[in-house]
Amino acid sequence: MTKGTEQIIWTGWAIRSAFLHVALGLLLAVFATQQLVARPSWASQERQQESITLRDILSGDPVPANDRIAYGDHPLQFGDLRFPDSPGPWPVAVLIHGGCWSDIATLQYFDRVAVAITHLGIATWNIEYRPVDAEGGGWPNTFLDVAQGIDKLRDIAVDYSLDLDHVITLGHSAGGHLALWAAARSRIYDDSDLYIPNPLPVTGVVSLAGIPELRRYRQIDPPTCGPGIVDRLMGGGPRDFPGRYLSGSPFQMLPLNVPQRHITGRNDDIVPPRQVSRHNYEAQSADDDSELIVVPDAGHYEVVWPGTPAWEQVETAIISLVGKQ
Repeated sequence: MTKGTEQIIWTGWAIRSAFLHVALGLLLAVFATQQLVARPSWASQERQQESITLRDILSGDPVPANDRIAYGDHPLQFGDLRFPDSPGPWPVAVLIHGGCWSDIATLQYFDRVAVAITHLGIATWNIEYRPVDAEGGGWPNTFLDVAQGIDKLRDIAVDYSLDLDHVITLGHSAGGHLALWAAARSRIYDDSDLYIPNPLPVTGVVSLAGIPELRRYRQIDPPTCGPGIVDRLMGGGPRDFPGRYLSGSPFQMLPLNVPQRHITGRNDDIVPPRQVSRHNYEAQSADDDSELIVVPDAGHYEVVWPGTPAWEQVETAIISLVGKQ
């Protein structure tokens, strides 16, 4: 092999080596770019894992209850009662469904929840109420329907073997607001439109992604619920009706003097966890027995979907509040 031939071979090898280095560099750059695009932030990873939607909650056929009982004369004043197979008397969980206080949902929203809680050995009283869209709904009747529905338990307790010494309220989202409010009815002054004497006492409340403070939630005005949903519920803003917010917004009613368990998803963008956190802090400052559990990898609806890690927290809270071992 001549020196010239060696030079040509070396030059060709150098060119090929340089080409391979460039190609390898380009491949690594493309791979790294793809990794950066494909790998979302920590919060984004959690959101990708969130899978339960409102459509899921509203899907499925109704699950028949043991009995459907009217608590008033209006067609929407009724509840579904379910009770365990075990002998009574049973503690009772009053269920108050969400849905923006509107007609986008009915008590069927809570059928799965009712069945799951009944399997814990607890009777469930899943109540319907007039939404803001219905004739007569909004202030004060949406609230009063919930109150009358709860007090109806006194009329049916003996016939259905219900233990009224162990009654809790449980609600989701807008229903969480109503569950907190209902648990604190003893705090309502007798000059309020919402006053009903001698409300049935409850031993605790479980608020699932609940809305504890109407004034702040009014500022969010979530698009999910449509414009002005809090004003539609209350008949106006806090400047127009300050007394209504004092007797209708749980945050303004503190201390509630009832044990509270707040459970929310870290990724909830319908009722942001900071809304619940503020209420929990002020409740504890007012010497209320209040706890907040923020569930990772959960959004707004995982807390009402039996079988999720969030639901395990819900079951624990329910059992602790009804005093069932």
